[in-house]
Amino acid sequence: MRTKSVTDLARAIDSHLKRAGVSPPGVRTLIQFFEVIYFASLKTEEGKPLQLRIALVDPSNPDPMRPPRPRPYRWQIIRINQHLPFTVPNLVKLSKAADPWSSCLAVYFDKDGTFFIWGLVDQTVHFSTMLVRETESGYAPPGLFHVLTTGTADLTVYREHGFVARLAQDSLLTRQSNVFWSGPVSDRLCPGVEEYLAAVLARFGTGRPEDWDSWVPSLAESWISTLCRILIGIQRYRHGGALLIAQSNSGLNIKYRINYTRLPKALINQAVANINSRRWRAEIGEYLDKSRKNVPASLYLDEVISESEEEDYQDEITGSVRFIASLSCIDGLILARPDLSVRGFGVEIRTKNDVADVYLAPRPKPTTTALRKLDPNHFGTRHRSMMRHCMAHKNALGFVVSQDGEIRAMTRIEGRIVMWENLQVLSLWDDDFETRYRFGPGGDLRDLLKSLHAKILG
Repeated sequence: MRTKSVTDLARAIDSHLKRAGVSPPGVRTLIQFFEVIYFASLKTEEGKPLQLRIALVDPSNPDPMRPPRPRPYRWQIIRINQHLPFTVPNLVKLSKAADPWSSCLAVYFDKDGTFFIWGLVDQTVHFSTMLVRETESGYAPPGLFHVLTTGTADLTVYREHGFVARLAQDSLLTRQSNVFWSGPVSDRLCPGVEEYLAAVLARFGTGRPEDWDSWVPSLAESWISTLCRILIGIQRYRHGGALLIAQSNSGLNIKYRINYTRLPKALINQAVANINSRRWRAEIGEYLDKSRKNVPASLYLDEVISESEEEDYQDEITGSVRFIASLSCIDGLILARPDLSVRGFGVEIRTKNDVADVYLAPRPKPTTTALRKLDPNHFGTRHRSMMRHCMAHKNALGFVVSQDGEIRAMTRIEGRIVMWENLQVLSLWDDDFETRYRFGPGGDLRDLLKSLHAKILG
C-alpha cells in the first residue's frame, strides 16, 4: 500500500469541497496549509505532542450563515490586532493559548496565497463536548473546514459537523467505520441493547407508550452513545486500555472484582424519565390546543418532575462513564457484561494460544475478499492478548485503545480474528445518521430493532 502524505490529504479535501458544491482554494494552496500544520504536529511541549484546532475562515466574510437568533453560547471570532505569519513557530507559541478543547485559531490566505493567523474562535468547548457525546448539540467552528491535531503527524479534518478525512502518519482515511450499527460488532452488542430496551418497556407495565416504535431507535442510540463515551474516556487518558464485553469469566484472572451495575440502571431510569417527560408535555399541549385556561396542577407537576429526573439521571450516567473509564488506568482490561455492568478491572488474559493471523476489515460488514491479513506481532501485548481471548471465546467483543489514542474493535468470525480501526466513536453527522432513525434495510442492529417491540409485546 502506497504511503500517503499531505498532498493526498489536500487532494481529498479538494474533492470533498467540490462534491459539496463549494469552491475550494485549490490543491496547491491546501498543500501549503496542511504542511505547516503537519510540521507543527511534530513538535512537542513539555514532552507531549502539540494539540491544535485550526479553521480556514475568510476574515472579510467570517459568518455567512449566521442564524437569525443565535443562542448565547454560539462562537465569536476575536480578531488579533495584527495578522501573524502562519508558521510553525507561531503555531507552537499560540498553542499554549488556544487549547483545542475550548478554542480555535482562525487562519486565511491573501491574494498571493500567503497564509496568516488573524483571530481566535471562542466557545469551541460546546462543540467539543458534543463530539464526545456529553451534550446533544453545539455549534461547529466557522469556516470552510477545520483541522484538529491529536498526535504526532495526525491530522483530522471536519467540515461543519461531519468527518472529512484523517491523515494518520502515512495512512489516509476518508471514512470512519461505524461498526456499532451494522456488522459483526453490532451483532455482539445486540443482546445488551435488547436487554436494555426490554427493561425500559417493562417499567411501564400495561401502560406502555403507544409510540414505542418511535422511541426504540433513539433509545438504542443512547445506549450505543454511552458505550462510545466509555471508549472516548479511556482514550483521553492517553494511557492505553482495553474493554472486554463478555458473558463468561473463562480464561480471565480478575485482580479486582466488583459488581458495578449503576450505569445500566441509570440508563433505564433516564429513558423512562425521558419518555414520561415527553408524554406529560404532549398532554399539556393538548390542553393548550383546546384553548383551556387551566392545566391540572398534577399534570404540570408530573412534567416538571420527569424533566428534572431526566437531567439528574443524565448526570449520573456521566459520572458512571467517567468512573468506568478511570478503571483503565491500571494494567489489565475492564471486564463488562453485555448490559455494560462492570464485573472487574485489572483483568489479565490467561489464554496462551497465540493467533497466527489477524484480519483488518475496511467496512463494518466485511467480505472475505476485502479483509487484509496482518501479522499480530505488529501489535503490542495488549492487542495480542485480546486477540487470543477473542479467538478462544467466539461471542467475546474486545475494544483496545492504544496510547496514541487509536481505538480498535475485534471479535472472532468463522475461525478468524477480525479487527476494525478508525471507529466512529465521536458524535458526527454522517450518511447513516438519518437511516438510524428510520427502519431501513441493511443494518443488523436496525433490523433487530425493527422487530424487537413486536417480540417483546408478543
